[in-house]
Amino acid sequence: MAFIRKIRKGNSVYLAEVENHRVEGKVKQTVIRYLGTEVDGKACKKVFTSDIEVESVKQYLDYKILHQISERLQMPELLGKDMQRILLLVYTQIISRKSMYKLPEYVEHTALQEILGFEKLVDKDLYRSLDKIEEIDFVYLENALLQNLLSSTLRKERKALVLDVTDTYFAGSQADWKSRRGKDGKYDKLIQIALAVTKDEGFPIMHRTYEGNISNIYIFKDMLSEVRLQKFDITVLDRGMICFETIGDLLKLQQKVITGIKMNDKIHREYLSRIDREEIFQPNNRIKLRNTIVYTQEFDFMCGKLIAIYDPHKEAERRTVAMEHKNYNPQKAKYLGYSLLFHTTKLALSDVVRTYFEKDIVEKAYREIKSVINLNPLRKYRLEHINAHVKICYLAYVLLAYINFYAKKMELSANTVLEKMQSVYKVNLKSEKANLNWTKTVTLTKQQQKILALLNCSV
Repeated sequence: MAFIRKIRKGNSVYLAEVENHRVEGKVKQTVIRYLGTEVDGKACKKVFTSDIEVESVKQYLDYKILHQISERLQMPELLGKDMQRILLLVYTQIISRKSMYKLPEYVEHTALQEILGFEKLVDKDLYRSLDKIEEIDFVYLENALLQNLLSSTLRKERKALVLDVTDTYFAGSQADWKSRRGKDGKYDKLIQIALAVTKDEGFPIMHRTYEGNISNIYIFKDMLSEVRLQKFDITVLDRGMICFETIGDLLKLQQKVITGIKMNDKIHREYLSRIDREEIFQPNNRIKLRNTIVYTQEFDFMCGKLIAIYDPHKEAERRTVAMEHKNYNPQKAKYLGYSLLFHTTKLALSDVVRTYFEKDIVEKAYREIKSVINLNPLRKYRLEHINAHVKICYLAYVLLAYINFYAKKMELSANTVLEKMQSVYKVNLKSEKANLNWTKTVTLTKQQQKILALLNCSV
């Protein structure tokens, strides 16, 4: 009678079908066939390589990482019952950038259904998800995600934020505002997106969407009422977002600010004309920035400080341009190398200058939102769907900001990290003879293993 026997060889345990029989009065055992091995107390069938078929190969680890991070930031719980398809839109916005009607077919070639736990996907469900996003309390969501970002990365201080505005074209037919010229010179309908991020990490704090014809100054006036922004010690602004009226409003709110301000004849006359070129051009007024060296002089101004910044290289460039375009004004030429900062902080002058000129964190955020996340241009036609699409991009940037925080230790960007993980597929295998189905993940390289460890993620 045949039975199963365990045979130990080294550190392995093999399972074999054996049979006892007598030979010359002695019991001998014959191995009929090897069945497989035992792993962690469970039998694993033996399958011949020739019997194995590849059932499917699915894009896996890049999406798996995004989902693990979103779970760490509690994004699924915050999005509520419609989270599966909303997260699908967020993840694919980062990685695939497919049109919505193409997503159902694309998703079949990924492990997203398994990762997110849904069975069937149709594009109508995705469009309905855009409507559901508009029903979410996004202010609460933004606050919770920022808190989770800070706590999960052990960042507790709220020293400074950077606020800026960008615009993008869209194909909406419902917009009743006029077209205007974008930064690239093209005339079309635009929407504007104000984004606030933490200065040091680039973590998103909040966003708002505005019509294309609203001035940046009025956008900042609108955002002054945001208590969320007032929780940070210092607000850093581009010069196009502020005027003397809003400076007064900031002083009333006791909100510290570092901002560029525009030149005018009064400032030329009352401040810059008082600067002695030989006096400012001294070692004690010299500040080295990333790409240039500037010289500074500070004045009392509106309960704060006005900093005149002289850049010799910029002056030479501007003089050359003015001469080439034949609009050189000898009386104003002496001001061509200057720019202005205003601040109400207690920081040292050099720290103020570096904080402002090295504030490119929000510009990097916009670059990622427009290029990596593919915000620009918008292909939605209903205004509600446009707003929902911007929110999808915001959620996508939350995940990229988290990855960037850790990836910079390996001098990588979030986009590079995800690209390096795209080669790790999940392969579904089957053997009809053994009546088995199983999955196998592509073996990781050493760099991929390091990235996973850095992000505290698993296969």
